[in-house]
This record gives sequence, C-alpha cells and structure tokens, in this order.
Amino acid sequence: MVNDFKNELKNILNEGIIKRNPVFVLAIALTPLLAVSDTIEKALGLGITVLFIMVLVNLMISIFKSKLSDEVLTIVTIAIIAFLVTIAEMIIQVRNIALYQDLGIYLPLTAVSGLILQRAITYSNRNNVIKSVVDGFAYGLGYLGALIVITIIRIIMSTGSITLLSVPMRLFDSVYAFDLADTAFGAFLIVGLILGIFKTFQQRGESK
Repeated sequence: MVNDFKNELKNILNEGIIKRNPVFVLAIALTPLLAVSDTIEKALGLGITVLFIMVLVNLMISIFKSKLSDEVLTIVTIAIIAFLVTIAEMIIQVRNIALYQDLGIYLPLTAVSGLILQRAITYSNRNNVIKSVVDGFAYGLGYLGALIVITIIRIIMSTGSITLLSVPMRLFDSVYAFDLADTAFGAFLIVGLILGIFKTFQQRGESK
C-alpha cells in the first residue's frame, strides 16, 4: 500500500516535470517566460515565485475544497492566487528592488496564469493534500526548469558565453552569436524548437 502511494507520487512528479511539462509539452504561461528569460536572475525570480505559489494554491484548494461549491471555486481560486502574488510582490520589492523592477508587469501577470489556475481547479479540487502539494511542486519545478533551460540557451546563442555560479564560460566567439535569440521572438523560436523535440520523443516512446 505504501509502495503504491510512493509510486503514485513519483508518477505525479514525472508528469509535471517531464511528460506534461507546462512549457515544453503543454505550452502554458509562455508570455512571461518569453519576456524574462534573458537573464538567469529574472528567470530564477519568476520561476521560484511560480513554484511557491503553485504549491500554496494547491495546498489551500485541497484543504478547503469540501467547503467550496463548483460555482465559486474559480472565483475563490483566482482570489487566492491574486493574494499570494501580491504577497510575493511585496517580499521581492523589499528584498530585491532591482529584481522587482526587472520583472515589472510580468510578476503580477502570474495572478492570471492559466497554469496555476488549471492545476488548482482540475487536480487539487479532486485530490488529497499530499498529492495536491506534490502536483503543485512538480508543475512549478517543471516551469522553473524550462525557464532556466530557455534562458541559458538564449544567453549562449546571443553572446557565445555564459556565467554560472560566478564562473564565466565562453563557448564560441561572439562574432558567431545569433542576435535574434536575445529578443522575445528568438525566445519563441527556441521554445518552439524544444516543443518539437519533446513531441518527437513522446511519439517515439508511444510507438514502442
């Protein structure tokens, strides 16, 4: 019984991070991603915010779901998300004003993220607290991971180098840099390419 529950939690993690990755598979919440994936700091700031909000929203909805009717579920969920996003904004503004200014309008846009709302309504409303928290963590981590991957690719393609953990690394000369990768359109092309790669591997896995 315990092993079955552990396997179920592993499957939830696998789905949120890989099989149904919110960016590379479901293509949800792309607008903020395209705008903030130009620096590691901004990507981490938005990604970690989404991760924590998803966990907290899923937790709260799973706890209070029995007291919510279907008619008010969406309204209450949006209100909870908006409240948590406001708290996150205040914390970031106090702790790191530069990051707060860099994220700009894309931080409050998290309040209307289809990813957070969709998981809360379709999953947390029908499952227990533990599964809901793991689901929120999995999809939040999947979004954060995708955001970091896209950011790293964009920086490398547009500059030929990247700095990770305070260690600068040059991979190729800047004269060969792909300047378009530094734009939102370039980010969109990168996302589309990775989406295609994910889809190809999924189809191969299903055909075996």
